[in-house]
Amino acid sequence: MVTPRVTEDTVIAALREVKYPGMSRDLVSFGMIKNTRVEGAAVYLDLQIPTEDTAVIAKVEASVRETLGRVPGIGELHIQTAKRQAPQESAPGPAPLPGVRRIIAVASGKGGVGKSTVSVNLALALAQSGAAVGLLDADIYGPNVPRMLGEAGRPTAHEGKIVPLVRYGLNVISVGYLLGDQSPIIWRGPLVAQALKQLLHEVHWGGLDNVEVDYLIVDLPPGTGDTQLTLVQSVPLTGGVIVTTPSAVALMDAERGLRMFREARVPILGIVENMSYFICPHCQGETDIFSRGGGRQVSESLGVPFLGEIPLNPAIREGGDTGAPVVVARPESAEALIFRNVAEKVRLAAEAAAEAMPQMIIR
Repeated sequence: MVTPRVTEDTVIAALREVKYPGMSRDLVSFGMIKNTRVEGAAVYLDLQIPTEDTAVIAKVEASVRETLGRVPGIGELHIQTAKRQAPQESAPGPAPLPGVRRIIAVASGKGGVGKSTVSVNLALALAQSGAAVGLLDADIYGPNVPRMLGEAGRPTAHEGKIVPLVRYGLNVISVGYLLGDQSPIIWRGPLVAQALKQLLHEVHWGGLDNVEVDYLIVDLPPGTGDTQLTLVQSVPLTGGVIVTTPSAVALMDAERGLRMFREARVPILGIVENMSYFICPHCQGETDIFSRGGGRQVSESLGVPFLGEIPLNPAIREGGDTGAPVVVARPESAEALIFRNVAEKVRLAAEAAAEAMPQMIIR
């Protein structure tokens, strides 16, 4: 049997299967593989890893060696590893949003955990406390916020920027308002990144009255991919909130989302355990459908705040489906109180994070 000839393309193709720890993107697409060359059966390459975490560096290098070790024809492997690329002066950093004091990202490692429900009710609870709040639906492929807040037409433009819609006191923007909820989004990653940047920087977040926004809640899509990376590179985040259910699979993915924020040096404001338990509408008894308490255990093991348990309750689901979230439709309910308690903890954590790492406000 003839051993296939190894080329640079062979090496690059193999390394496209190696994901950066905690991310869904591979090393090649991140630009971490440099100066690849092949000399007979010997392969030479440079690894440029944008972190000082020695554990992450060791894990990446081990994954590269393991992957290339399975490629037929590679006899010797020579890797030069650099901890961090020298910053390029031309590369722009995160740019503050005019008139926005705090930016809070709400994320989850996987879909189906009720992240958008938490984002909407969290934003509304903060607004009910007297804060000026904006809500950005950053899930470009699956925007759910318009349905959850009730359809309200399309945004207008003023002086070249989008004017957000106002729903229940929130300034809201979603690609769903711009394209309609029946229009499928069939875009590649670069278009999604560009759309997110426009929704961030080309919006009058304070409305036509130019009111200073105390909190901008960003409802991220599930996972740890392009949208998340674009967000942390585009604006200075005050902190991130992780939403999970108590199931083992959801908790595993929640840890990935948490580590993503840590890798990007974004403060973790806390973990919310959604669908924590079911309340029987007849006897009011509580049933732990998804093994209650996992979110608290993860928060304790990773040293981050636990923000609260949100029950699996038809009233919460109905509020999202009908466009009247439980915090506004049933403000005196136990469920609304839980969301307000979570919002207060988020507010305190955000203020503490902002004091530790001040952010510039552009007026």
